[in-house]
Amino acid sequence: GNCTGLQKLDVFAAKGRSFSGTNPNHPGDSDDYEVGGLAELNRLNNLEGELRIEVDGKWSSESEARAANLQGKEKLMELMIHFVGGSSRDNEMMLQGFQPNANLRELWIYGYRGERIPSWIDDNDYL
Repeated sequence: GNCTGLQKLDVFAAKGRSFSGTNPNHPGDSDDYEVGGLAELNRLNNLEGELRIEVDGKWSSESEARAANLQGKEKLMELMIHFVGGSSRDNEMMLQGFQPNANLRELWIYGYRGERIPSWIDDNDYL
C-alpha cells in the first residue's frame, strides 16, 4: 500500500534478513515477520522522531542505502543504524549511503565494522 503519510516507524528491518521472536512493531506477535528493502523507506518523508534501521551488514550497496532517502526526512530527529555482520568494506559502503538530513540531532551506530567513517559525519554535529 501507499504509506507516504506515515509519521511513526520505530524499527525498520532491511530485507535479506528474517527475524524470529517478538515483532517490535507488534509485541504480541511472536512469529517470524517480514522485512523490507531499504527503498521502501524512500517516500516516507513524513517520518518524525526516531527511527532504528537494522541492516544485514553483508549488503555492500551504497546505492541501496541511498534509496532509503534519509536526507529527505526533515522531521527525523534521532537515527539508530544497527549493522549485523558483514565486512569492514561492506559496512563502510552502506554507511556512506545512509547520510541523513542535516536536521538530525542524534546519530547512533551499532555493530559497525568499518575502519573509516563517511565525511558527512565529520561535517555535522550528530555525535
